[in-house]
Amino acid sequence: MIVVDDVYKRYQTDHGPGKWVLQGVSFTIPPKLNVGLVGCNGAGKSTLLRLIGGIDTPNRGRIERHCRVSWPMGFGGGLQGSLTGRQNAKFVSRIHGHEDDIPERIAYIQEFADLGDAFDEPVKTYSSGMKSRLHFGLSLAFDFDVYISDEVTATGDAAFRTKAAAAFKELTGHASLIMVSHGEGTLKQFCTAGIWLNEGKAHWFDDVRDALGAYKDSQTVSEPVSITFGQSGDNAEQIEKEAEQARRLEAVLEMLQQGKNGTPVCVEFEEFKGVVQTAKKAGIELASEGQIAKRGYQLKPDELPVLRRRAPEPINKLVDLYDLHTQCVKAKKE
Repeated sequence: MIVVDDVYKRYQTDHGPGKWVLQGVSFTIPPKLNVGLVGCNGAGKSTLLRLIGGIDTPNRGRIERHCRVSWPMGFGGGLQGSLTGRQNAKFVSRIHGHEDDIPERIAYIQEFADLGDAFDEPVKTYSSGMKSRLHFGLSLAFDFDVYISDEVTATGDAAFRTKAAAAFKELTGHASLIMVSHGEGTLKQFCTAGIWLNEGKAHWFDDVRDALGAYKDSQTVSEPVSITFGQSGDNAEQIEKEAEQARRLEAVLEMLQQGKNGTPVCVEFEEFKGVVQTAKKAGIELASEGQIAKRGYQLKPDELPVLRRRAPEPINKLVDLYDLHTQCVKAKKE
């Protein structure tokens, strides 16, 4: 059982304490129950997973874990960049008390992560997707009562996504799952209950379909009309337009701040262009690893993505994005 009691969470920004991501969140997850987290981008889904998994701590409130909980599968941190994938696997095996069967554990992790020769290369040379696959294999190599997944089913190629889905099915009956996924079908397939995160609050639903319904309804509610007295119509419209731009910029900066804290938000393909344009206004140029190389740059060591973009159908995989100006350096010419 996991108890989340009156939890508050916000992050420190360059301008002081940021907005509350979670405010007074409380719920109890019973044993052997699969739960899906839903909500818009920046609602705090990945933040909540990090808190439940013990990767981060709340500013206020408490989280009780009366069971063994995995770290979030898909979380990009926690690996020693100068060590190889094999060496990281050996280190984690020892931490979990598996000194006697390390070869078997490493063999499982290597086969599942399917990194090829890269398994014996330093982790700092991995892409974020490769790190996520290694984390996934590491998590499944050990017995937990609760496994936490953050968009793992969107990691890698179709073959790996099929392997991930099969692994989740095998957990049924002896362990439970808490997961974030932008795929509605994935949540319906693996989860029974749902938690809808909205404006810092958590709403519990015994049926994940009701949680998805509440989330969809919240997206179709029209915005309230703003009435400003004592101003001409044109002036009022301009003020409202500028206020909307400021709100959009604040939302994007909040998403990117979550990425800098290790929990990159996933943006749907249709939203991506608007996010890129808004980020540029703040001096942030988002680029994928391929775009970074084409521009003659390379990533600094151990950099984590500040954002993730979902590729359009039928590819439907996640693309990691970085800030070209702060996370990259000019590539050295051969």
